[in-house]
Amino acid sequence: MIELGKEKRQIIRHLCSTAESVLPRGAAEGRMGRVWVPELDNPSFCLILLGNFVYLFGICPKGEIAMELKKHLLLQCRHGFITPADARWEEWLEETFFGEFRISSRYAMRKDRNHFSETDLNRFLQIPHTGIRIKKMDKSLYDLALKEEWSREFCSNFETPEEFLKNGLGFAALEGNTLVSGCSAYGISEGMIQVTVATRKEYERRGLALSCSAAFILSCLEQGINPSWDADNIPSTCLAEKLGYIFEKEYKVYRL
Repeated sequence: MIELGKEKRQIIRHLCSTAESVLPRGAAEGRMGRVWVPELDNPSFCLILLGNFVYLFGICPKGEIAMELKKHLLLQCRHGFITPADARWEEWLEETFFGEFRISSRYAMRKDRNHFSETDLNRFLQIPHTGIRIKKMDKSLYDLALKEEWSREFCSNFETPEEFLKNGLGFAALEGNTLVSGCSAYGISEGMIQVTVATRKEYERRGLALSCSAAFILSCLEQGINPSWDADNIPSTCLAEKLGYIFEKEYKVYRL
């Protein structure tokens, strides 16, 4: 498998032309993530890894190339959520990794920026939180988020704080100098940002994620950016719906 640098991603764009999700689109655009192909001259498929997410596009391989892809998935993507592009890739995964995978559900929200109520979002943003302030993420908060496991995903897919400040976006809840909740960009593509939300365990159920998310979405709307929400559990789906998202579909992902 050959890894493509960001400047060479144009050779996979035709393979990813049907992608609706922010992450594979952003990888194909050369914005972030890692990409592998079996050959450089008109590759038949590609493997994308961005954060905890893995995508397979193109024609399912056979023979030696299939074995090479299997080894690569086990080496590079064992802990990722593997999202096959279509039913053929689902069959390939289930046959190739028979007895070695488990399936879980994720929940996609509709990618339509027109259903948000700015009145509601401003109301959520202004919920009083005693001793806590909501702040747009800067370099110091980028560095702070990376120090703890629960908050790393706020900015871990951006290689530098400069890249995050230029292309990303985030809002954090702080108690004193302690980061306690936030909503940030997990990934980016042209005109779109994928959202990630987290709260320090002892601060959950205080509406902090709701306020941070409202600030994030309002900022996206002001900039003409579509904030995409992809939930890994029912509580995240409920939070998204409260913010104005509309549930689109449940889909399955594979883990090795």
